[in-house]
Amino acid sequence: MTLATKKTQRWTYREIPLHQRMREVAQEVASKPALLHRDRVVTYRELDAASDRFAAALARRGVRGGDRVTIFMPNSIEFVISFYGILKAGGVVNPINVQSKDREVRFQVEDSGAKAVLYDDALAPIVDAIRPSLPNVRFVVTGPSSADGVERFDALVAEDGAAPAVETAMDDLAALPYTSGTTGFPKGVMLTHRNLTANQQQFFASVPVRRDDVFLNVLPFFHIYALNLLMTGAVSLGATQVIMARFDMVEYLTLVERHRATVCFIVPPLVLGLAAHPEVDKHDLSSVRFFFSGAAPLAPEPARKMVARTGIPIIQGYGLTETSPVTHANPHDAAVLESIGPAIVGTEDRIVDLETGTRDLPAGEVGEIAVRGPQVMRGYWNKPDDTAAVIRDGWFFTGDVGRKDEKGYVFIVDRKKEFIKYKGFGVGPAEVEAVLCEHPAVADAGVIGKSDEEAGEIPKAFVQLRPGASATPAELIDFVKARISDYKRVREVEFIDKVPRTASGKILRRELADREKAKAATAG
Repeated sequence: MTLATKKTQRWTYREIPLHQRMREVAQEVASKPALLHRDRVVTYRELDAASDRFAAALARRGVRGGDRVTIFMPNSIEFVISFYGILKAGGVVNPINVQSKDREVRFQVEDSGAKAVLYDDALAPIVDAIRPSLPNVRFVVTGPSSADGVERFDALVAEDGAAPAVETAMDDLAALPYTSGTTGFPKGVMLTHRNLTANQQQFFASVPVRRDDVFLNVLPFFHIYALNLLMTGAVSLGATQVIMARFDMVEYLTLVERHRATVCFIVPPLVLGLAAHPEVDKHDLSSVRFFFSGAAPLAPEPARKMVARTGIPIIQGYGLTETSPVTHANPHDAAVLESIGPAIVGTEDRIVDLETGTRDLPAGEVGEIAVRGPQVMRGYWNKPDDTAAVIRDGWFFTGDVGRKDEKGYVFIVDRKKEFIKYKGFGVGPAEVEAVLCEHPAVADAGVIGKSDEEAGEIPKAFVQLRPGASATPAELIDFVKARISDYKRVREVEFIDKVPRTASGKILRRELADREKAKAATAG
């Protein structure tokens, strides 16, 4: 494979697949700790060798170029080995949210056409429920035991063998994460090696991270923010990353202090915790150079309180799964808390009119944010119409509404899409509505995002019951909770006479949102 550089918008980036970059780093800093998790330490040499052996094992089991392989694991060393092993085998990484229920996992495995599923033993009950319906899929589990027909991850990594000689093109798919939609089930986002490696380099050129940094990585690796910028970003830099499988404030602060973490990537709910949690004052956070917040809008006031309390600056950025993810970030030395910042290097942005998306708006006017750059996805998996709706003439239309000032800083105003952001996770209302309508007492349902100080937004359902039927809010909340990921579940239920719809049958969620705003105004 020929390595090259690619020039875009007066910015040059290096064309190199992520797994090949990891191999380079392993040669440069072989004995340096790459991954720290609890009492385990894995050096770059060991990560490279383990992912080589895992790639060989996958190839022996029939994984070929372009095959999708699902990772259903919490943050762990095994996740990182799996990610690079799949790429070295020529495969495409298909990560799944660990909060997913069996129906969600089955949908994503079937929709992606995954050839194998790698999962954590703690998630075995969910996988065991779907394995009989997926007879052509291989299953590999971490942990000391496995069910009949399931291979052990450790056994595969222990097998001898060199990684297969796979020729990887920059426009080959590397990852297929799924993003929730507002009008249907989640969609697979086709991200190429070019998308991911270019966006890493764009991010590194915009945010002051470096090889001697220690990353404290608690954000979930299945989410594109952590997958490409934190987990593989630290590896591409040659930095050390401390892995947390789940968030706990005391443990988080303890690990910052113990490992002298220098950069911490967070989401707005964690900002709230750092601004108010009594444990913060008990720990030495002086090693941290900055916090970087993404995945959801940052409320300025809690951010100011956090900065005043810790003395550590915070940088806000913005992106989407479809953009690998980053398109905007504040300069570390000229950050504006209320803004997502200007477009990062190698990225163009526009504010266009909401009606047609064809007219550029001047500074200060509100419209849809559109972006163009090497990080924009190839498209949605097997959904050409959905792809054509958001990528037009090379521009990706984000569905987010904002304005730009004279200096190029962008301010998010609203979402054009009826997307719900709960603690940084996207929730598609249509999926939640479909689950609610499975309840025998429910005739119709509409779901919106309700503002919440801690979560950003919570899913609230407006439910129309069948004639003569009865149900309680708690009953419906429990019904949904049992069927989809916890972050998607309904937090509030309000019964209404009729869910508003257009003549063509589309739910008028804006009417429901206006109803909620009027109620909040009355209460206030």
